[in-house]
Amino acid sequence: MGKSSGIVTLRFTSRWPYNPMSLAIATFTGSKFFSHVVSIIGDRAYEASMTHGCRACSVDQVMDGVVRYRDMHIEVPDIDAAIAFGEAQHGKPYDFAGAVGLPLLKSDDWCDDGKWWCSEVVFAQLMAGGVNVLDPDEVHRVTPNDLFQCFYPKSELMRA
Repeated sequence: MGKSSGIVTLRFTSRWPYNPMSLAIATFTGSKFFSHVVSIIGDRAYEASMTHGCRACSVDQVMDGVVRYRDMHIEVPDIDAAIAFGEAQHGKPYDFAGAVGLPLLKSDDWCDDGKWWCSEVVFAQLMAGGVNVLDPDEVHRVTPNDLFQCFYPKSELMRA
Protein backbone atom coordinates (compact mmCIF):
# COMPACT_ATOMS: atom_id res chain seq x y z
CA MET A 1 0.00 0.00 0.00
CA GLY A 2 1.35 3.43 -0.95
CA LYS A 3 1.57 6.61 1.02
CA SER A 4 -1.33 9.04 0.97
CA SER A 5 -0.97 12.78 1.10
CA GLY A 6 -3.00 15.06 3.32
CA ILE A 7 -3.21 18.47 4.89
CA VAL A 8 -1.62 19.54 8.16
CA THR A 9 -3.06 22.81 9.43
CA LEU A 10 -0.71 24.93 11.49
CA ARG A 11 -2.80 27.07 13.81
CA PHE A 12 -1.02 30.07 15.30
CA THR A 13 -2.80 31.13 18.49
CA SER A 14 -3.02 33.66 21.30
CA ARG A 15 -4.82 32.95 24.57
CA TRP A 16 -6.49 35.05 27.19
CA PRO A 17 -5.40 35.48 29.85
CA TYR A 18 -1.92 35.49 28.40
CA ASN A 19 0.76 33.26 29.86
CA PRO A 20 3.40 35.92 30.70
CA MET A 21 6.34 33.58 30.01
CA SER A 22 4.91 32.49 26.67
CA LEU A 23 4.18 36.08 25.68
CA ALA A 24 7.72 37.16 26.61
CA ILE A 25 9.26 34.34 24.56
CA ALA A 26 7.07 35.23 21.58
CA THR A 27 8.02 38.90 21.81
CA PHE A 28 11.75 38.14 22.08
CA THR A 29 11.58 35.84 19.04
CA GLY A 30 9.84 38.40 16.83
CA SER A 31 6.19 37.40 16.90
CA LYS A 32 3.74 40.29 16.74
CA PHE A 33 0.52 38.37 17.34
CA PHE A 34 1.02 34.72 18.27
CA SER A 35 2.76 32.97 21.12
CA HIS A 36 1.82 29.39 20.25
CA VAL A 37 1.39 27.01 17.33
CA VAL A 38 -0.43 23.68 17.11
CA SER A 39 -0.91 21.25 14.26
CA ILE A 40 -4.32 19.95 13.28
CA ILE A 41 -5.07 16.89 11.17
CA GLY A 42 -8.76 16.18 10.75
CA ASP A 43 -10.39 16.49 14.17
CA ARG A 44 -7.12 15.84 16.07
CA ALA A 45 -4.79 18.51 17.40
CA TYR A 46 -1.15 18.11 18.42
CA GLU A 47 0.73 20.49 20.67
CA ALA A 48 3.42 21.00 23.26
CA SER A 49 2.40 23.54 25.89
CA MET A 50 3.71 24.71 29.22
CA THR A 51 0.50 23.64 30.96
CA HIS A 52 -0.17 20.31 29.23
CA GLY A 53 3.17 19.07 27.95
CA CYS A 54 2.87 17.17 24.67
CA ARG A 55 -0.61 16.03 23.87
CA ALA A 56 -2.76 14.65 21.10
CA CYS A 57 -6.33 15.77 21.69
CA SER A 58 -9.46 17.21 20.12
CA VAL A 59 -9.36 20.57 18.37
CA ASP A 60 -11.89 21.85 20.90
CA GLN A 61 -9.53 21.00 23.77
CA VAL A 62 -6.58 22.80 22.22
CA MET A 63 -8.76 25.84 21.41
CA ASP A 64 -9.90 26.29 25.02
CA GLY A 65 -8.89 29.85 26.00
CA VAL A 66 -7.76 30.88 22.50
CA VAL A 67 -8.90 34.40 21.62
CA ARG A 68 -7.42 34.73 18.13
CA TYR A 69 -5.76 32.51 15.60
CA ARG A 70 -4.60 32.21 12.04
CA ASP A 71 -4.28 29.00 10.01
CA MET A 72 -1.72 27.87 7.45
CA HIS A 73 -2.35 24.67 5.45
CA ILE A 74 0.55 22.49 4.34
CA GLU A 75 0.16 19.41 2.18
CA VAL A 76 2.38 16.52 3.26
CA PRO A 77 3.05 13.45 1.10
CA ASP A 78 2.65 10.97 4.00
CA ILE A 79 -0.23 12.03 6.26
CA ASP A 80 -0.22 8.69 8.10
CA ALA A 81 3.41 9.20 9.16
CA ALA A 82 2.59 12.73 10.37
CA ILE A 83 -0.33 11.39 12.41
CA ALA A 84 1.74 8.53 13.85
CA PHE A 85 4.47 10.98 14.86
CA GLY A 86 1.99 13.31 16.56
CA GLU A 87 0.30 10.49 18.45
CA ALA A 88 3.67 9.12 19.60
CA GLN A 89 4.55 12.45 21.25
CA HIS A 90 1.52 12.36 23.57
CA GLY A 91 2.63 12.39 27.19
CA LYS A 92 6.16 13.67 26.61
CA PRO A 93 7.20 16.67 28.69
CA TYR A 94 7.42 20.30 27.62
CA ASP A 95 10.97 21.54 26.99
CA PHE A 96 11.06 24.45 29.46
CA ALA A 97 14.85 24.86 29.30
CA GLY A 98 14.79 25.01 25.51
CA ALA A 99 11.85 27.39 25.36
CA VAL A 100 13.23 29.75 28.01
CA GLY A 101 16.64 29.72 26.33
CA LEU A 102 15.06 30.20 22.91
CA PRO A 103 15.83 33.88 22.44
CA LEU A 104 19.28 33.57 24.01
CA LEU A 105 20.86 30.26 23.02
CA LYS A 106 21.55 28.24 19.95
CA SER A 107 21.28 24.50 20.17
CA ASP A 108 22.46 21.89 17.72
CA ASP A 109 20.09 19.37 19.30
CA TRP A 110 16.70 20.93 18.46
CA CYS A 111 15.34 17.51 17.52
CA ASP A 112 15.84 15.76 20.88
CA ASP A 113 12.55 13.88 20.82
CA GLY A 114 12.42 13.34 24.59
CA LYS A 115 10.73 16.71 25.16
CA TRP A 116 9.44 19.50 22.95
CA TRP A 117 8.14 23.04 22.83
CA CYS A 118 5.32 24.00 20.49
CA SER A 119 6.95 25.03 17.24
CA GLU A 120 9.65 22.39 17.51
CA VAL A 121 7.20 19.47 17.67
CA VAL A 122 5.11 20.95 14.82
CA PHE A 123 8.24 21.30 12.66
CA ALA A 124 9.24 17.69 13.42
CA GLN A 125 5.73 16.46 12.63
CA LEU A 126 5.82 18.13 9.22
CA MET A 127 9.17 16.46 8.54
CA ALA A 128 7.72 13.10 9.59
CA GLY A 129 5.03 13.70 6.96
CA GLY A 130 7.70 14.40 4.34
CA VAL A 131 7.89 18.22 4.22
CA ASN A 132 10.79 20.40 5.29
CA VAL A 133 9.51 23.96 5.52
CA LEU A 134 12.90 25.02 6.91
CA ASP A 135 16.34 23.47 6.46
CA PRO A 136 16.83 21.25 9.54
CA ASP A 137 20.62 21.48 9.14
CA GLU A 138 20.51 25.27 9.30
CA VAL A 139 17.90 26.10 11.91
CA HIS A 140 18.97 25.89 15.53
CA ARG A 141 15.74 26.95 17.17
CA VAL A 142 12.33 26.84 15.50
CA THR A 143 9.97 29.51 16.79
CA PRO A 144 6.29 29.97 15.98
CA ASN A 145 7.34 33.07 14.07
CA ASP A 146 9.83 31.05 11.97
CA LEU A 147 6.98 28.77 10.90
CA PHE A 148 4.61 31.70 10.38
CA GLN A 149 7.14 33.28 8.00
CA CYS A 150 7.14 30.22 5.71
CA PHE A 151 5.70 31.04 2.33
CA TYR A 152 2.34 29.29 2.54
CA PRO A 153 -1.04 31.03 2.29
CA LYS A 154 -2.62 31.96 5.60
CA SER A 155 -6.21 32.51 6.62
CA GLU A 156 -7.53 35.80 7.82
CA LEU A 157 -7.07 36.61 11.49
CA MET A 158 -9.88 34.84 13.31
CA ARG A 159 -11.31 35.74 16.70
CA ALA A 160 -12.52 32.80 18.75
